[in-house]
Amino acid sequence: MSNLDEALERFQQVGLEYAGGLANHGPMGAEALECLGHQAKIPAFVDVYAPRLPPLERGVPIPDAAWDDALGDIERAPDWISTFEALIEAEGVSAVLARHVRGLLPGLFAAAGHGLLRVAHGLRALERKDDATRRREVAHGLAYWAARYQTLPGEPGRAAAQGGLDAALDAWPLLGEPEARAGYFFHVVRRLDDWGPFAEAVSRAPLPEPDAVDGWLDTLCRRAAMLYVANPAARIAYVHALTIPSGLRLLLPFLAEPERVAACGYALQAVGALHSVFGEPASTPEDDEEVLRVAGDWDETRYHAACSIQEHAIKMTEACWREDRRNADPAFQRAGADAALKVGGRTEASVC
Repeated sequence: MSNLDEALERFQQVGLEYAGGLANHGPMGAEALECLGHQAKIPAFVDVYAPRLPPLERGVPIPDAAWDDALGDIERAPDWISTFEALIEAEGVSAVLARHVRGLLPGLFAAAGHGLLRVAHGLRALERKDDATRRREVAHGLAYWAARYQTLPGEPGRAAAQGGLDAALDAWPLLGEPEARAGYFFHVVRRLDDWGPFAEAVSRAPLPEPDAVDGWLDTLCRRAAMLYVANPAARIAYVHALTIPSGLRLLLPFLAEPERVAACGYALQAVGALHSVFGEPASTPEDDEEVLRVAGDWDETRYHAACSIQEHAIKMTEACWREDRRNADPAFQRAGADAALKVGGRTEASVC
């Protein structure tokens, strides 16, 4: 059994969250470590991360007729786990994704995107080896997505204006209320519910044509990396602004063409929500010589991320490396190095 399989089994025996709303990043961090080429670090990561997580309670499958009432109810998380474990065992991963992800997409921001992200990391692990543990990991990701299902204001692309995605992001409205940033991400974005400029920006933002989804995600990921670098006071928020659209790529093969376009809109909505709450128009990158030295040297960057044994540093660095291999860009290189070196000091408060 590989280090990753042992980690997945251990993390599947504990809850989806801890401390009243912090996501269990364990399986995602372990899978990203393997992709970074540092699977030897997985046991140390597990030993540091796992003790904070409570034992998993067992639930019962939710009847089809009761799904709507249970959607977004974190108290039903054990039942959602039992539901998707049973569905995947009976129907297989591809069939369950094809049938149920379309209903989850409007709530893509669930747990600050961690439902989607746990599914994405699970699917990538499953591609490398198909077994019961990795299929169960996808089930746990879908369960988390359903249990924390959360919609955001606006209808993506409903009244798209002229201009491309870059122009829309350049004009994106910023709330500018530092006092609204305290708390878990899925709570703080609720401030946008009654703030009209956000819903308007979501509605005006352009969505891709069906044959241009990958290129559109290239742009969104690149801009998210730039925002991460430009807003060092809100690193963890912008980690998610990059990992959400980058993680969506891993789910695209399981979506029908119209669903891929819709998924892009919900990913932009999630990125935009974080930017509206945490963005500062006058914020500038930190001038850190060590980050600039390491940037572009992916061997060193990956090593620093792995040695950090910090879930956000690991996941962000892996996503930046993956995106840079698709389309090399200094933004990914600098964001990856910054995350590897500077994210996750244990004095930082967790917010997701």
